[in-house]
Amino acid sequence: MADIEMFIQDNAKSNRDVECYTVIGSQEYFDENDRPRIDDEEKALAKSVSIDNKSPRYYIKVGTYGKIYNPIGLYSEGHSEKFLAKIGRKQFEYKEVNKKIFDMYINFLTTKNLAWLNNAERELV
Repeated sequence: MADIEMFIQDNAKSNRDVECYTVIGSQEYFDENDRPRIDDEEKALAKSVSIDNKSPRYYIKVGTYGKIYNPIGLYSEGHSEKFLAKIGRKQFEYKEVNKKIFDMYINFLTTKNLAWLNNAERELV
């Protein structure tokens, strides 16, 4: 999360464009590619951030142990905003990833097919 904040602070005077994605079923609308989108950055599971129309940076929600957040998982449901009391930070934070991993995660959010999540986690390592 600190990377995003530094990126935003460095470019605070710039034109910032953010596209926020969520899991299908929680979306506010679909974009032109039928991807589930949401306007609230805090509730987003994945983000594409571009400054001054430059190449976008891609972020996905990742846990403290480096595992990608699974919003339909048995133990992760409702924990996306949970704080870890012992270390005083959120359990899940945004991590910058390449476009390939980002697209795999978006495919998972769109289809709920765990194979996309597993492939994204393999690429992340």
